[in-house]
Amino acid sequence: MFFILEMANNHQGSVDHAKAIIDDFADLKDKHDLNVGLKVQFRNLDTFIHPDFKKSDLKYVKRFNETRLEPDQFQTILEYAKSKGMKTVATPFDNESLRLFDELDVDIIKIASCSSDDWPLLRGIAKMQRKIIMSTAGADMNTLQKAYNLFKSHGRDFALMHCVGDYPTPMENAHLSRIKILKDNFPDIEVGFSTHESPSEKSLAPLAAALGCTIFEKHVGKVTEEISLNGYSCTKDQYESMINDLRDYARAYEGVSLTQNTALKNLKRGVYIKNNLDAGHALEEEDLFYAMPCQEGQQDVSAIDDIVGATLARAMSASEALKTEDYNVTEHDKVSEITSDVKIILSDARISYTKKDKCEISCHYGIDNFDKYGAFIIDKINREYCKKIIVMLPGQKHPEHYHIRKEETFELISGDCTLVIKEKEVILKAGEPFLIARGVPHAFYSIGGCIIEEVSTTHHVGDSVYSDPTILRKKVSERKVKCRL
Repeated sequence: MFFILEMANNHQGSVDHAKAIIDDFADLKDKHDLNVGLKVQFRNLDTFIHPDFKKSDLKYVKRFNETRLEPDQFQTILEYAKSKGMKTVATPFDNESLRLFDELDVDIIKIASCSSDDWPLLRGIAKMQRKIIMSTAGADMNTLQKAYNLFKSHGRDFALMHCVGDYPTPMENAHLSRIKILKDNFPDIEVGFSTHESPSEKSLAPLAAALGCTIFEKHVGKVTEEISLNGYSCTKDQYESMINDLRDYARAYEGVSLTQNTALKNLKRGVYIKNNLDAGHALEEEDLFYAMPCQEGQQDVSAIDDIVGATLARAMSASEALKTEDYNVTEHDKVSEITSDVKIILSDARISYTKKDKCEISCHYGIDNFDKYGAFIIDKINREYCKKIIVMLPGQKHPEHYHIRKEETFELISGDCTLVIKEKEVILKAGEPFLIARGVPHAFYSIGGCIIEEVSTTHHVGDSVYSDPTILRKKVSERKVKCRL
């Protein structure tokens, strides 16, 4: 996570007070080993404010004038932040201030929500070689898409921040669901959270983190006898409370139980032999019963699909607990034949695999018809994104189907493959990924055999809907055979 400490005008126009703020939060950064950026705001007040209003009592004009810092003062503050191990961040509100990023060697550009459609400013920023982070309060999707296109066209590294332009932001106005909207609409960039809730309220940062935010911005300051803070800025102690909440979230999100499997194993039914059986007997479900307790080394009901069809390695008596060493799994001859053929195809294409790779023989009309219909699938990873290697034998076809939830891309690695989409044939070409949107029926076949890389959204069991209803009438065990290479 990256934490942006928004100092804004809380430095009160004082370099010494700015350093005191930095000292407080540098201690916090070191204590919690945080990735931190100190942020200031750049305005060229000589041109930013209209000449007729430079001495007015307008709220913002008055505040800007009272907290004004010159470039050399900003330089002192930013260099001090760097000396404390912080990155430097600045928000420019006008094009005239952009020169300061090079002059003061500022690391990151932060765009304020009010500037999300300031196209003269955004076009100037897009030309700069900096990480760009933009807040999005009040901006509609058309505006954000236009900004996205602008920064993408210039090859910039940029992120969007969910933000609400209420200072402070009441809980009922937080609109955290917009974080998901941003992630869904712009899945290839980072999304963060610029939060303005009162520090006296429960922090929303852990909820934003749970929704996928990795950048957090909050106003910070330091209270003195002369200086108080506004309703949305944090002291060091208040900020630490937010950090502790985020740490609790991270522990809950990343923590894995090391004891649950033992506890659950004690609650599972063990597999027992129902009647006296001879060695070599092929086990059927009728030969077994299931009961507690599941004894040490005994198989439990989760292994039933491996047990049925296996042969006993020794004679067993009624009510005896069945253990792994008591039976032999005889692999289907066809499975050995298929895996042998697949290994040759992978070897010829110089595609690596490991013994740990989970593999599946997808045989829609049964394994005996695999040479005509099906595919061999190697599952590489299945998270928010999914990667599979699909191997097809010469002359093999994959029946027409579509996915309810999954969107996938096929890329030909070797051999030949033809996609059939809406009765039109598309010949896949090496190096040219082909997108198949969710809900679109498609089939594919290979004349000489092929290897395809599939990259997709998360794979969900039962997400494939086949045009031929006879496929779905088959048992899953008949059309999907798990194996290893």
